[in-house]
Amino acid sequence: MESLSAFYIFCIGACLGSFMNVLTCRLPRGCSIVTPPSSCPSCRVRIRQFDNIPIISWFILKGRCRNCGARISIMYPIAEILTGLLFLAAYLKLGMTSQMYLAFSIIFFGLAAAFADLMTALDTENFECGIIPDGIVYTGLGVGVVLSYFANDSIMFPVYGAVTGFLGLFVPSYLFKLIRKKEGMGGGDIKLTAMFGAMLGAKSVFFIIFGSAFFGAVIGIAAQIILKKKNMMIPFGPFITLASIIYLFYGKTLDALLFGI
Repeated sequence: MESLSAFYIFCIGACLGSFMNVLTCRLPRGCSIVTPPSSCPSCRVRIRQFDNIPIISWFILKGRCRNCGARISIMYPIAEILTGLLFLAAYLKLGMTSQMYLAFSIIFFGLAAAFADLMTALDTENFECGIIPDGIVYTGLGVGVVLSYFANDSIMFPVYGAVTGFLGLFVPSYLFKLIRKKEGMGGGDIKLTAMFGAMLGAKSVFFIIFGSAFFGAVIGIAAQIILKKKNMMIPFGPFITLASIIYLFYGKTLDALLFGI
């Protein structure tokens, strides 16, 4: 019974990962997530239901459109597998509790924001930099406040967390702009941190900010060395999400290390 439940949870995560692919593809371009139905970006032929099964269809089709043979990005099954595995990990750690549903929202909205930021940053033909759609962040913030309230039995927990998360990036970004006369941090990154603060609480913000900065610096420097490109535009959203998901699973250990509690 336990293994069957785990399988169902993984499938739910994979299906939501498939929906997340729609969000990350359409929202940054200002397109409806409802219409038109899913279609091949190359030939515009509608994707049939049996070719739209999360994870499985990509491998059956060998990563190509059935109609025109155009390549289908491997990022689609990666997003579906990653979401499914993280949902499964949250279920195994938390069980069928209100904390589990909160964890699902952190994973889904966090990955959606991260993939949207990453994919738009890589699409240099259509975007100058990475974009985190407001629709993802604001919906995640609203859902996060409600679920965080039920999980922690306190409305002030998500409120304090959201305010701390917002100010934690807004203040240094504002000071940077004041001193250097240029943008230091995108508004999407600030709102994303506020969203995670509402979901994970004010104590999480310290690790989220400095953890994401550390991961961003290490990976950014490595990317510049490997690709031999200086002054690369590195999207910060994926690192905020990475730090937040790490805190989701290891928050108590991190709090003990950082705050001694």
